[in-house]
Amino acid sequence: MTNNPSHRSDRYKTNRSINLRPWREEKRQQQQKVFTQLSLVSLMFGLLISLVLWQNTTASVTAIQEENQLIKKHLALLDTEIKEVVNLREQRQQLLKRIEVIQKLQSNRPVAVELMQQLANSINDGVFLTQLERTESQLILQGQANTSAAIATWMRSLNVQPRFGEPILRNITTNDKTSLTHFNLLIPLQEPTK
Repeated sequence: MTNNPSHRSDRYKTNRSINLRPWREEKRQQQQKVFTQLSLVSLMFGLLISLVLWQNTTASVTAIQEENQLIKKHLALLDTEIKEVVNLREQRQQLLKRIEVIQKLQSNRPVAVELMQQLANSINDGVFLTQLERTESQLILQGQANTSAAIATWMRSLNVQPRFGEPILRNITTNDKTSLTHFNLLIPLQEPTK
């Protein structure tokens, strides 16, 4: 082999072109390998982050659902307590009404005795009562008398009694066979003056 300069340059050219191609391809393969590895690492990292986020989200949803169930239980308890309170209030109102009725009856008990006592004290000889009816604010009396004058005298003595207002004679009839006078009398009731 001769040392021919042109031959040497051909040899370098050939060498260079031969040497450069595998180096580029090796570099490209190396870059592709690195890219593939980085892609896989990125994919794994992304999957890991997604898994962690999914678990956190699932845990949060589960915690919220448990809280909602707890709140529903408490609301159900509160609803039953509210119903109990409403029932207790209704019972209280009923008891208050009963107490009011009992107090009214207790306060009216002496009034009935007082009315009967004043009625008995005011009646005079010759007047007989056959029927007595009491409403809230009045007495309705039916009876018989020997004379009309006995009824008039009795009406004046009723007017003096503290529980009675002015009596109103609604009806008066005389029976010729028995010579008795039948009457129907209304007496308004009033509070006694103190």
